[in-house]
Amino acid sequence: MKQRSAILLAGSIVIAMLLLIGAGLYVIGKGAGEDKMSMESNRPIETAGHKAEPVNYTIAAASSMVKVMPKDMLPDNRDIKLSLAGNEYESFQIVVRADADVEEVKVTLGEFRNGEHQLTDVQWYQVGYVWIETFKGHPTPEVAELQEPGWYPDPLLPSDSAQLIKDWSNPIWVTVHAPKDAAPGIYKGTVELEINGVSNVVDAEVEVYGFQLPDKPQLPNLFSLNFKYLQEVYGHVKPEMREKWLQYAADYRISPDDMTVHPDYVEWALNLSAEERAHYADKVNGFTVYPITSTWADREAPAEKLIERFERMRPYIDQLISAGAVEKGNGVFYGFDEAEVEHFETMKQVNAHVKKVYPNIPIAATSQYIDSFEKMEELNVDILILHLVDGIYNNEFADQIRERGKEVWAYISLQPYDPQPNWRIENSPLEARILLSAMTLHERFDGFLYWSLNYYYKGVGVPSPPIKRNGPLLTNWSITTPGEEHQWLHGDGVLLYAGTDGPIGSIRMENIRDGLEDFEYYKLLEQKSGFEEAYRAASEIVTSSLEFSRSPEQLYDVRKRIATTISGD
Repeated sequence: MKQRSAILLAGSIVIAMLLLIGAGLYVIGKGAGEDKMSMESNRPIETAGHKAEPVNYTIAAASSMVKVMPKDMLPDNRDIKLSLAGNEYESFQIVVRADADVEEVKVTLGEFRNGEHQLTDVQWYQVGYVWIETFKGHPTPEVAELQEPGWYPDPLLPSDSAQLIKDWSNPIWVTVHAPKDAAPGIYKGTVELEINGVSNVVDAEVEVYGFQLPDKPQLPNLFSLNFKYLQEVYGHVKPEMREKWLQYAADYRISPDDMTVHPDYVEWALNLSAEERAHYADKVNGFTVYPITSTWADREAPAEKLIERFERMRPYIDQLISAGAVEKGNGVFYGFDEAEVEHFETMKQVNAHVKKVYPNIPIAATSQYIDSFEKMEELNVDILILHLVDGIYNNEFADQIRERGKEVWAYISLQPYDPQPNWRIENSPLEARILLSAMTLHERFDGFLYWSLNYYYKGVGVPSPPIKRNGPLLTNWSITTPGEEHQWLHGDGVLLYAGTDGPIGSIRMENIRDGLEDFEYYKLLEQKSGFEEAYRAASEIVTSSLEFSRSPEQLYDVRKRIATTISGD
């Protein structure tokens, strides 16, 4: 949503423990005449004909669910073991800490093989950093007290070689994809890091389960991708660049959508065409057919004006319907963002008109003041989207609505604060994954909404140029909301970065996709063994929106047992 709720939830921040998994830790000696290592299978090998420069460094590994800060000293964890289904992605981090700057580390991904079978889609990125000036003013004082200003890891930078910053823990991100037709079994591969002429081989083991995830996500969602901000960054979004952004969103199981694009503004020309919508209809579950209101000012407009604008846009809506996008992609009308009681009369009139014209397309709205099934009926709201904060999302109320045939979704924005999950920069990445998987199943969200993937600069300042390949690790991109009121707000509405070659992902975005993929595990378990069985599994991770596990190991353990049941092993 473009506008965020002003409700502030007091509470304390809990810093997630860095529970790490991964490869062995070993050290290259400085001037010792031989290599020191703590693990026989991970062999540092000096490249023939190249004398290593004197430098000390350690190599370890970490889960994709932790944020490795520059000062973090990682323990000796010796196994990289991943598991995933067909049509799924999983990641890990290899973390190098050196006592000198190293400008070029060659990264080579070895073959991930299982007999004659191979996983060929394995990618690596260098974790880059964004500058966080202050947490002063945070509504949860404990956050300001515990979080320090500085460089925070987030963007996953494309690069031909890695860089090491002296006395920092420098993560290299590796993502493994199993295609739908991947043969089940154990795949063994390597990641080789050549540091100052010395080759360091890290072993990895990937188990592919005997089932696959569906192409189309089972959780309906609306995540807004704003092309106006991309145009400000790129100057002009060429068709091939546009396609990269659309495909990126679809590959991450979210709809390439803009739920707040204004029909009367120039950015409407950037909205998706009927052909584009139809192209992605089989890969997305939910998109905005038409925004009944696009701004908070629209909520104050006369009903007649909103109806007139809607009528002008009917040819576009009809094109979407004719292309099959609405039915196949589960399109909805979205409007009256965070509607208050004073907007209800206008809302009632406009929604009634929309429903009369298109009775089979659901109307969605966010509001904390729609408090009954009868009120939803009166306002012609089919999908009520409630903020996951301060008790606004209430399971007892939501279940009563569902029993009578309507849907209740959840959303986050500026809020909530700890102990509830979010994906701002101070939150553990684990929270994003759990929010969209075990918590979604446990709390029974019918869908999920997030207001923006790329709300750059919030209309303030000059956009930074796109991030170049092989650029510096310390980026000049800001994920901070400008202004004094929310100067502590870092990462809200910004989950993707703009690169010269296309979208650049983030640690937070990877965990969002992992959460949506984990949700498929729960739904497949539900289809095989019933909702109660899936609910029991989710309850091992989540007991409420306030209480959930902070352990990657526990999440993996539950996933493994679910996979065993699905596979019938």
